[in-house]
Amino acid sequence: MSIGQRYLTNPNHWDKLQQLNRVANPKHLPTNTHLRIPVELLKSNPAPAKVSYVDGNVRIRPDGGSFRPLKPGDLISGGETVLTGPRSHASYILADGSRVSQADSTKLVFGKLTGYGATGMVSTELNLEAGRVEADASKQTFPGTGFKVTTPVAVAGLRGTRFRLNMAEDGKTLRNEVLQGAVGVGAQNQETLVGAGFGTLAESGKAPEAPRPLLPAPTANNLPDKVTDVPVRFAWLADTKAQAWRAQIARDADFHEVVFDNLFWQPVATWRDLPGDGRYVLRLRALDNAGLEGLNLDHPFELDIRPLPPVARLPDDGQRLLLGHAALAWEAVTEANGYLVQIARDRNFRQALIEQRVAKVKQIDIDLAEGTHYWRLASLDEQGTPRGWGKTRSFRVQPPPASPSDVLASTRDGALSVTWQGKAPEYRIEIASDPQFKQIIGRHRAVTQEVRISKPQPGRYWLRVVPYDAEGTQGSASGSVPIKVSSYF
Repeated sequence: MSIGQRYLTNPNHWDKLQQLNRVANPKHLPTNTHLRIPVELLKSNPAPAKVSYVDGNVRIRPDGGSFRPLKPGDLISGGETVLTGPRSHASYILADGSRVSQADSTKLVFGKLTGYGATGMVSTELNLEAGRVEADASKQTFPGTGFKVTTPVAVAGLRGTRFRLNMAEDGKTLRNEVLQGAVGVGAQNQETLVGAGFGTLAESGKAPEAPRPLLPAPTANNLPDKVTDVPVRFAWLADTKAQAWRAQIARDADFHEVVFDNLFWQPVATWRDLPGDGRYVLRLRALDNAGLEGLNLDHPFELDIRPLPPVARLPDDGQRLLLGHAALAWEAVTEANGYLVQIARDRNFRQALIEQRVAKVKQIDIDLAEGTHYWRLASLDEQGTPRGWGKTRSFRVQPPPASPSDVLASTRDGALSVTWQGKAPEYRIEIASDPQFKQIIGRHRAVTQEVRISKPQPGRYWLRVVPYDAEGTQGSASGSVPIKVSSYF
């Protein structure tokens, strides 16, 4: 097969190659001859990207079509728009082996995806309208090919690199960080070459800023190699130059399958929406005062938390129980082979510890002394081993105030004097016209065990004393005391 037939759109253009390369006899080329071929003469073909990973709410719209869910294995040929929702991610493999990861809340438009026949060259053009992408681009040095990302404020041309781009939601600021290779960021007819370990900003209507060093990777001394307890937290050392930190977790070391991605204003990250157990990699980096994200700290770890601890339902956290008979209830965990319940008088579970192993039930009933109690739950695995503890909750056993005793009512100085015995901080003295206290004609507050009440109308009445504690909880009333008020009273 001739060179023209193999490489050129029009094989008859071999004469242009002959002239350009000054070939005297095109039928007899010496071994190892290098030929220059203009890109516009090369055969071209679609070079679709393949969707390698989807997590969460990710939708794709073909050019002129309607949005539909994106699925792993889908082919993208150019002209498609992909939207990722909150806490959603997607990754792609381009025809030349380049990898692109699309973060959450990102709008990415796939432009030209072109291959050049037998040359193996590929030209990729993407349009990042909002959000974040990270790419590991295959190195191509051929003119007219390569990897280019257009944004509302600048164009990033890649020269064999690993990089991040962040297009602000308002469409006015582009941030670029380079981890390997180099990126040429062009705007306002000026290009800034950003090398590895540096980043730049490009604002609408302005040339890109001079590259600045990225913040170093965070320092962490006690990141776990194995995580067995929930909630899952990772902590690292603070940096006075850092305004915030990004924490990411992925299934793979190259972070093409991200399962967690969030910003934190303090050097601690909490991971709540947990996937299945397995091997993961934690990635941390700091953000400087310009919002540029720094170098990565990667830490592999094993997640081994299942079965998860059950979620407690009753009593409510901090609830007061009026009786010492407590019902502790929780939500069932499908994977659990039983549960371990611990109850103690202190939050560290060292004082008066009560421990019960129970089968696949969702409630236990237990008698407890007056006071504050703390409790927690763990699920048992197939071997009967308790896994991580759930959230510690507390409740109080505090009965209502006792019923007053020795209630006495007597007349004194034209008033009704009432005395009783009791320890409540507050009382209500109720006077009714019937012994069932359905027709209460007066209530009187007292904070001691004695009260004087103005003379009621002549008639027959019943009196009782009702105790209340400091929280307003009502105790049992005293027995009723009949009183008779005469006109001479």
